[in-house]
Amino acid sequence: MTPHVSDADLAHWQSWIGKPEWREDMLHAADVLRFAEALGWDAEHLGWPPLGHLALFLPPPGPRGVDGHPARGGFYPPVSLPRRMFAGAEMEFHRPLIAGAPAMQMRVLEALDLKRGKSGTLLLGRVRIQIWQDGEIALTEVQTIVWRAAGDPVPLPVPASPPPVGDAGFTPDAVQLFLFSAATANAHRIHYDLAYAQGEEGYPGLVVHGPLVAAQLLGAWERRNGPAKRFAFKAVAPVFAGQKVVLQRKDDGLAALRCDGTVAISAEVE
Repeated sequence: MTPHVSDADLAHWQSWIGKPEWREDMLHAADVLRFAEALGWDAEHLGWPPLGHLALFLPPPGPRGVDGHPARGGFYPPVSLPRRMFAGAEMEFHRPLIAGAPAMQMRVLEALDLKRGKSGTLLLGRVRIQIWQDGEIALTEVQTIVWRAAGDPVPLPVPASPPPVGDAGFTPDAVQLFLFSAATANAHRIHYDLAYAQGEEGYPGLVVHGPLVAAQLLGAWERRNGPAKRFAFKAVAPVFAGQKVVLQRKDDGLAALRCDGTVAISAEVE
């Protein structure tokens, strides 16, 4: 049953908009290397891993919800819709980040928009993040976060025959999901707790992090072209541990395909 969202609820949640949060931290090389390990990225020879900034400015210790996410009511409002997902991001890389030096991060909730349609009630949040180092802006990111009601169980994708083909691919397993969760301090239980993922959120297996797939997609591009200046991705369909992901270059951008040929991540890069 979809929780009712009233105009008063929305107005209360929107009172979280426009309150910037500033943090200063040291950019530890070990954190970046753990992120690179989670991707299978050879940082010694290839340098900074794709989306390596996701290993920085991790959430501070604090209470957690039953799903493993930080308890609502802090940076994010106390939204009553039970599911929270990372739906995509747009990034600009202005200058390289330097490990072993301090940096400053600003993040702010810019918008919350309620959408009601055939797929149910969705709350779309837009979060702007900036990282500064040596007095200059190094990175700008705008994330899209989605809250929604619980849905029907999702079937496990059936591999297509013939299988989709691309320029590269990888098969994420439970160990990789654990390493990525640890490197990014992501405690959402769908990525490591199979009983919870199946019994509470209706997934057929462990869910692969959208940013993990996006980082692999960007990494395949950067191996050929060097560091990107801009990257934007949108999560379209879930990916599950143990099933191969195919990475493609297309005329209109990049795509990560599931084993059944469904586009899981679409992206643009330059």
